[in-house]
Amino acid sequence: MENIKNTFIILLALYSAFFWLGALAVPFLSHFGIYDLSAKLSFILSNACHQNPERSFWFLGYPVSLCARCLGVYLSVTFTCILALAGKLNINGKLFVSLALICSADILLNIFHVNTFNITRFCIGLIIGLLITVGINYILRRKRYEN
Repeated sequence: MENIKNTFIILLALYSAFFWLGALAVPFLSHFGIYDLSAKLSFILSNACHQNPERSFWFLGYPVSLCARCLGVYLSVTFTCILALAGKLNINGKLFVSLALICSADILLNIFHVNTFNITRFCIGLIIGLLITVGINYILRRKRYEN
């Protein structure tokens, strides 16, 4: 079961790395005139994010192809998966709930059209990615003990 868990975590890290690396590649590709590849990559990423330019970071005059929150989520999932593989990803239940409440508050503010700015959305995305990985790691670890 440990091999299956590790394989799943590795695949999750690679999957999420594709998204943030691809999103960061789009403005660079556009800047260097590789518009066709940039558009195709942006289209692929459109299935994972609303890609609202006002809620995205901009590099070299072009928007990143993920909003700030989604960029933070995918980036965080990649690096927290690496921590999980190293056995260094442990947070207690109180911290988990506290972080989840902070994320919920930010998302609720956005639902009611309160602008929390891209840097805040990015940081919330980092926390959401951490919570996702912690949750998946917890479920996989519990499943191992049940078998």
